[in-house]
Amino acid sequence: MKRHALSQVLAASLLLGASQLAYADWAALDSQVQIHSANPVFDRVNRVYRVTVTISNNSEQALTGPFRLLVSEPSVALVEQSGESAEGIAYIDVAQSELAAGQSLSLDLKFALDRRRLTFNASLMNNPSNWQLVWQDEFDGAQIDTNKWGFEQNCWGGGNGEQQCYTNRDKNAFVQDGLLNIVAHQESFTGPAGPNGETDSYATLPYTSARLRTLNKGDWTYGRFEIRAKLPAGQGTWPAIWMLPSDYVYGGWAASGEIDIMEAVNLKAQSDKPGAAPGELENRTHGTLHYGRVWPGNVSSGAAYELPGGLNPADGFHTYALEWQEGEIRWYVDDVHFATQRDTGWYAQYLDANGQMQTAPGSAPFNERFHLLLNLAVGGAWAGNVNEKGIDPNVFPQTMQVDYVRVYECAVNPTTGAGCETISADAELVEGHTAPDIPDPVDNLGAGPVFNLYANGLFEGLGFNSYNPEGAVQFSQVQEPGKDLVLQLDKSGPVGNLYIEYPPGLDLTHWQEYGELVFDVKLQSADAGSELLVKLDSGWPFVSDTAVPLAEIGQWQEVRLNIAELLAKGNRFAPGNYANLASILNPVVFEPTGAMSVQLDNIRYQYSLANRSEAVIFDEADHPPFVLASYVANGDVTLEQVTSSDSQYGQVKQISFNTNESVVYFQTQVDTSGTPLRLDVSGFDFIEFDLNVLADPREVRNFMLKMDCGHPCSSGDVAIDAPAIGQWTHYQIAISDLLANPSSSLDVSRVDTPLVLFPAWGNQQGVVMQVDNVRLTGDGDDSNNPEPPPSHIVVEDELVLFADTAANGWTLWDCCANASLTVVQDNDPGFGNVVEVNFYGPSGTVSGLQANIAHDLRPVAEGTLEFDLKLVSAPEDAEALILIKIEGQNSSYAQFALSDSLEGQVPQVGQWQHFSYDISALAAAGLDLSQIKLVMIFPEWGRALGAVYRLDNLVIRP
Repeated sequence: MKRHALSQVLAASLLLGASQLAYADWAALDSQVQIHSANPVFDRVNRVYRVTVTISNNSEQALTGPFRLLVSEPSVALVEQSGESAEGIAYIDVAQSELAAGQSLSLDLKFALDRRRLTFNASLMNNPSNWQLVWQDEFDGAQIDTNKWGFEQNCWGGGNGEQQCYTNRDKNAFVQDGLLNIVAHQESFTGPAGPNGETDSYATLPYTSARLRTLNKGDWTYGRFEIRAKLPAGQGTWPAIWMLPSDYVYGGWAASGEIDIMEAVNLKAQSDKPGAAPGELENRTHGTLHYGRVWPGNVSSGAAYELPGGLNPADGFHTYALEWQEGEIRWYVDDVHFATQRDTGWYAQYLDANGQMQTAPGSAPFNERFHLLLNLAVGGAWAGNVNEKGIDPNVFPQTMQVDYVRVYECAVNPTTGAGCETISADAELVEGHTAPDIPDPVDNLGAGPVFNLYANGLFEGLGFNSYNPEGAVQFSQVQEPGKDLVLQLDKSGPVGNLYIEYPPGLDLTHWQEYGELVFDVKLQSADAGSELLVKLDSGWPFVSDTAVPLAEIGQWQEVRLNIAELLAKGNRFAPGNYANLASILNPVVFEPTGAMSVQLDNIRYQYSLANRSEAVIFDEADHPPFVLASYVANGDVTLEQVTSSDSQYGQVKQISFNTNESVVYFQTQVDTSGTPLRLDVSGFDFIEFDLNVLADPREVRNFMLKMDCGHPCSSGDVAIDAPAIGQWTHYQIAISDLLANPSSSLDVSRVDTPLVLFPAWGNQQGVVMQVDNVRLTGDGDDSNNPEPPPSHIVVEDELVLFADTAANGWTLWDCCANASLTVVQDNDPGFGNVVEVNFYGPSGTVSGLQANIAHDLRPVAEGTLEFDLKLVSAPEDAEALILIKIEGQNSSYAQFALSDSLEGQVPQVGQWQHFSYDISALAAAGLDLSQIKLVMIFPEWGRALGAVYRLDNLVIRP
């Protein structure tokens, strides 16, 4: 180093401070080189002084770079520089990478126009590190080198809602004066709407720009990447120097990773960093990693950097660098190491060939080939929603200038990139994210009749996750009065969502025909114009979404979304794409379009037949939630699905009876407790089906059907005309006729078995029949739809359930076809017509009287239930107790031995006896008095054979 006009040489120790660590240990070459400067020359065009500095290698050995010339204590300002040391000493990067023995090189320095005498100190430094230059572009030619760079051409918007079309025009990207210029212009432009320039759809956007990449021209795993650039300024500008995977080994963005060497948004706009004062301008650059799973299961982590002394990256050139080695990535600006991330804080999770989510081993995804990208975006999810928000059209055109791009390989270990690192203790260690646990696949998850996602907590096997690139989304579980735990979703900006996920993926195709996505939601606050989007997600872009109208703030509402209609809406952000129910990763996504706070609960999939004119139960195949099943008291019944011999029919259900005591039925799926799903069929008028009897050896060919609504709720048996053998016959049965059946207690609002079809009980052996085209249909006239019965009858006065005959709405009933119930004449004085119950079968059964509508006994809770009973013959099992059981519609019940009556007597064969019970005692034993449906008297289960009793004067007294 020498001072012009023979000034004193500065000590090398002054130039390198402890806090300033370059990408290797820079060393002064004072003893090996001679530095000479020519006299200043006035540049009239640029109004600066130019000084040519000549550097000569006086040693006998070649000197290897990279080199930089430090310029300190200038008496007038240095106009252009590559960067500054931590002490503020300016330096000029030297493009030449080697200086042979005796060789010289010259540099032009530019100084401000000033009347003072021009003096400065100069020192040549080199970096004897093991970083070896393997690829570079100094942009010294007349045009962009297409052997190194390719152009993206699309109006896709970068997947972020950006407002520029990328072109390959010279207007948007060119080389001039040794600089690459990427220029964003405000102008309407139309181009391909897909990310890869697909021409099947087009979009028009209000700005143009350029995005250059080295894909398949420069692809690297590990190394040092150094880019000297000057950034644009203004609200809506978004320059980026970054890297993407070349092979996407772990799947689409961002499962295979993204490395952002430098990003900045809205430089010189009003800063929005915490505590920023009015007039304080945005000056941050950012280094970030994106990783995790395919969007929206991706996450990101990174750090921001501010230049020393309040400098703004838009005011001059600065060197942005990244060192990448196996398991660690570091970020630098002007050789200041400001951030580090390690593989303990990143991960990749992907679906394997079997559709199962896996965590990639090692330091994935940042252990594969990546390529470089340079671009200038306009607006979008980040730039358009921070600082002053939106896009300021008055700042355009804006330019990002790039002086050079250099890529180095670590010669110590090119395979891992380790051994050449430069580390500062002052750098931030970014924590990142650890890989979430992948739940083991849950058998039958998502099956009906109800697929619960969230109710007072998340259901087993499912997980919460969030797409939250800007930290705008927060979610938690909170206690809500009257609802226990509910899900709280708060969003402060437009970008981000919350979703419930199942990474192994779900086949939910059985929900497509009759499924609904149902949830409760309460709006707490929302910015004007914000909507709540609800989505089904098979992995971006295979998503379907819809907006949900929300009630007034503070009011809970139930939302029901028809699955088929939701699927058909497709992806509003990527038109032409739809969720695939056969491969659902996230069964529900909640995405407010702006700032919003909502609570959510009771999130589930369920079946519904609402607003339909037809519901197919079977036609070629089962239509979930309906399945064919049977009840067989003895013998067996064979259920098959076969191909009909009649060409007009395809797949049909075939039933073969090797019994006289069976019924077959089309019923809804059952839940874990064995209870079938109950559906509202009040919107239909008919149950229809086709029947073909292949064999019927019976002398009396009688057939029956019924519709059930959960034992003991039923239409009762209804006879139908027998079809001709071997001939398909169509049946259309009016549901109103089923309701009008004298023994009907049918509630069409909660049907679980729309069709029970069987040869008459006790006369079935040898019948073989086929069934097809089973469906519920409407006539198109809602005014004549069957009305559901009243939900209950309130009992306030004395109610006689049987005396000579059953009360209106009450019928004789046996659960399991092992007892007969008839009305007979009794010869004892004071008794006429009575009920006789004969337990003739060996299997268990219960018998008594059933109401077609639930009765509310709460007004007579202080009264009694009374009846007269004569035991005609005792059970063969002499120890069997005779029981009374009163059951509610909700399956609540009270059960006592007859001897527990107020009279305390044991039934005696051959004599009438009176029995009475306090209704309050029934309630105390567990009976819900508001829903009485059954009064049953029977010997203990399975011990009743041989018993016969007669019943009369069954009454409820206040």
